[in-house]
Order: sequence, then structure tokens, then C-alpha cells
Amino acid sequence: MPKAPLLVLARIQQTFRLMVGVQDYAHYLAHMAAKHPELTPMDKKAFYRAAIDARYPGKSGKLSKCPC
Repeated sequence: MPKAPLLVLARIQQTFRLMVGVQDYAHYLAHMAAKHPELTPMDKKAFYRAAIDARYPGKSGKLSKCPC
């Protein structure tokens, strides 16, 4: 498959994630490599958990309010 359609699909996916408040993991990795090379970046699962916790803080990692 040519690169252009894959890039378009990746941008659409990134846009939808940002619309619902989920940051882009690839952007996070690029930022960490450029600005904080001495730190080890979070793995994908930890990154998304941290993003959800930051957006919907709750007790003991559970959602305490409706995310809608």
C-alpha cells in the first residue's frame, strides 16, 4: 500500500483521539526523545493509563465520573 493513504489514515486516527482527549503515543515518544533523552519513556499501556487518569481522576484508578 502506498505511503500517502497510510499517512492520511494515521492523521485521521490521531485527530479522533485528540477529539476525545487521548494524546498520541508516537508524538509523546518523539517529544521524549527530543526534549528528555535521559529519561525512559512510558510504555504504551502506561501512557494511555496516565492520559485517562489525568483526564478522569478517580479513587484508586477507577472512573468516579461519567466520561461523557
